[in-house]
Amino acid sequence: MEDKCTDYLKKNHCIESYIKGKAEMKYDVKQHRAVFIIKEKEKVKGAIGRGLNSEVYPKWFMYGSKTYPFICGNTDTAVLVEDCASACAVSEVHTGVALMGTSLPDSYIPVLKKKFKKVIVALDRDATTKAFDISNQLRYYMDTEVKILEDDLKYFDKPQIERLFQ
Repeated sequence: MEDKCTDYLKKNHCIESYIKGKAEMKYDVKQHRAVFIIKEKEKVKGAIGRGLNSEVYPKWFMYGSKTYPFICGNTDTAVLVEDCASACAVSEVHTGVALMGTSLPDSYIPVLKKKFKKVIVALDRDATTKAFDISNQLRYYMDTEVKILEDDLKYFDKPQIERLFQ
């Protein structure tokens, strides 16, 4: 993997998920992106790439369709987050599920119902209202809660994430 890609994964607490095989990641040489592979079981459903510098536009690029979420981890509690890096960071404690934005696509609901007993919605502070909307939408199907964040989860290390979700 390209050094800048590895640096991005380390800086954003994703490298452990990669090393432990919880998530598959690649480097897109042409577009200069860290690419998170979206899988259902072992079948590739798509991917999303994060530009590795400010000259790469758009910052996030979807390879394929956005019908299945990026999931990192295997606990029965999901933490819904905005991006793949945050999903990887939180996977040290719970399963991270990336919305790839701040909206819950309808196609994600059956996946969440099937895989998880509880969902914690943990979006960035500026999306707190949307977090409560998503929690209310999922409450019909499973136990949900909202975790109001002071900072993006990808900047937290494992002990900080453990404290946050105690």
